Amino acid sequence: MKRAIVVAAVVTGLAGCQGMAAKIARLDVGTSRSEVIERLGRPDSDRSIIGYEVLSWLDRRPGRFSFSHKDYTVVLKDDRVVQFGPGLIRRDGKTSLQIETDDP
Repeated sequence: MKRAIVVAAVVTGLAGCQGMAAKIARLDVGTSRSEVIERLGRPDSDRSIIGYEVLSWLDRRPGRFSFSHKDYTVVLKDDRVVQFGPGLIRRDGKTSLQIETDDP
């Protein structure tokens, strides 16, 4: 009986865990800022660049040691998502931004 309870608790806990990649994949262009915060949690960085708001999260795994991490970025214009994904933001000309991934 104790084993069944422990197994049920572990399965429930694992089912509730989602990495940042899975959470950010559920976003859409046009999603409101408040919904982004509700889905992804408080960003690690929030800044303004050439008229865009740039929110960034660092995918951390509590309690686990890792040599690598992945940054995720959401770009908003007028409180609506215009682009999102893994990587860091860079300026792409005078009036636009681009999320640059670190994948080769």
